[in-house]
Amino acid sequence: MELLPIETPRLLLRQFSEGNAEDVFAILSDEQTTLDCGGYHAFDEMDEEYHRLMQKFAAQTRYSIICKGTGRVIGMISMMDAERAVPGWELGIEIAPDARRKGYAQEALSAVVRAYFEKTDTVLFTGGHYDYNTASGELLKKLGFRYEGTAHKAMRHAERGPIDLVCYYLEKEMLKKTWQELSKEFTENSFNNRLKFTI
Repeated sequence: MELLPIETPRLLLRQFSEGNAEDVFAILSDEQTTLDCGGYHAFDEMDEEYHRLMQKFAAQTRYSIICKGTGRVIGMISMMDAERAVPGWELGIEIAPDARRKGYAQEALSAVVRAYFEKTDTVLFTGGHYDYNTASGELLKKLGFRYEGTAHKAMRHAERGPIDLVCYYLEKEMLKKTWQELSKEFTENSFNNRLKFTI
């Protein structure tokens, strides 16, 4: 599937390519990021294994999150088949350590959700996080996702062993109220009264 090109006030979202490998190393060489988001240890160098992973990423439905101000890739969004009875996507996101706490993750994910609900047959998104990574749960709830349940011992973590996965979902019919609330919040606090999405 060809990913929709998406633009927000501060970001460009484009299909991941192997040319993004150097920027992405800043993400995948950070131990906290790889453990919290994927449950594996960070890369020490851009070796053969790393470049094989970049090839794998480029073949996936995966966005690079590009900062318009610098042209740098500051994050990635993975989109996998949600494997439900309706068309849907499971979302995952990683943000570079020095780009966190600036609203980029919320800005990027909210744009993806809105674009795919409006422009495709998508009717459901899912997302989840390791039970200890509560910050990711707070992000999903800000986007309007609802708690669905906990899959016990669902994943194997490099340091914590078998670990629970906390699961959330967002249906298209839930979006209108969420976006009314988010638009008000963004207008008042986040983007200096200029939140607009270009798809």
